[in-house]
Amino acid sequence: MTNPTQQDLAARLQENAVVSKKGNLRIINKEIPFQENSRGLDPRVKDFLTNEAEPHIRRPLEIDDLEITRKRVEVNNKDLSNGISTEAMKIPMKGHDIPLNIYNRSTEKKPLLIYLHGGGFFERDMDVMENICKFLAQEADAVVVGVEYRLAPEYPYQDGLDDCFEAARYIYENPEMFHADVDQMGLVGDSVGGNLALGVHQLSLEEKWEIRYIGMLCPLVDLSDVSRNTWNIKHYDMSEDAELIRQELVTMKDSLSFIQALYLTNLADVYRPLVSPLLREDKTTLPPITMVTAEFDFLRIQAEEFSDQLLEAGVPVRHFKYKGMDHAFVRKLGYYPQAADAVKEVASHFSEVLRK
Repeated sequence: MTNPTQQDLAARLQENAVVSKKGNLRIINKEIPFQENSRGLDPRVKDFLTNEAEPHIRRPLEIDDLEITRKRVEVNNKDLSNGISTEAMKIPMKGHDIPLNIYNRSTEKKPLLIYLHGGGFFERDMDVMENICKFLAQEADAVVVGVEYRLAPEYPYQDGLDDCFEAARYIYENPEMFHADVDQMGLVGDSVGGNLALGVHQLSLEEKWEIRYIGMLCPLVDLSDVSRNTWNIKHYDMSEDAELIRQELVTMKDSLSFIQALYLTNLADVYRPLVSPLLREDKTTLPPITMVTAEFDFLRIQAEEFSDQLLEAGVPVRHFKYKGMDHAFVRKLGYYPQAADAVKEVASHFSEVLRK
């Protein structure tokens, strides 16, 4: 098709998924629309990395990059929702407040999704993720609450995680403020937000509430060296766009050491399940999970290992791999059709879980 629209591309993604197996793991592969048999980067990703991405982003992060990265406004996405409302409030805590962004609150009580943003534990990414949250709220017909947790290195592990947990507690104890059905509560996180979502679930096991679903978008599930030592670039098809792909993979791999040093004051904590959920021994208590991965993401391999562990623990997992995509592609909502498709898959699985 010549010059397909975003709608054409989105429809093609839904129509041409191909299932493959990696051991016992069933992977739903979303091919590049209208280029289903091609290899390498999606042309939209290749164009962005070649012509638009800032050079300092595409090398391993260093401490001098911290403030530059924080000040960078990178809202490279569009609002695809139809009039979804946005509100803000703060939860008063001892010594600080936890800002919340509330999407799709109305007079009607709806299911609840708590959204935990990415950004390496050190970036305040809710501005970047607002359009994603609005679209998720629309597609899931849910109230979505985004949490502005405290950031490293000023607030290292476990301050930000505690904020996410306390936000969940506050919403559960005050459902009328959000017009939310807290018996239908799920979590969604992108990148390190997926890590935090798993941590919130683990911390909540002794609480009154039940987290019924977790959606993870290119998540970081292991900050230790356990999965990094088994990672190999040979796991990726480098037959096309090798230079760009290698740069993306190596940059992410090496940047994890920077993130680790920012987030942890005691590096031995890297082996705690709240930091590296891949190392959590008992995964049987986890709810149904949607795992969204990108073909050319360094974190894809550890996510596949995590999904395999979920299957062994008897946890329902729906695992997607988006061909030609790089890390955190969902942030390009409105430009990459795969971003909207991934949000729709998360919303659909969440709604399906609630019906059971």
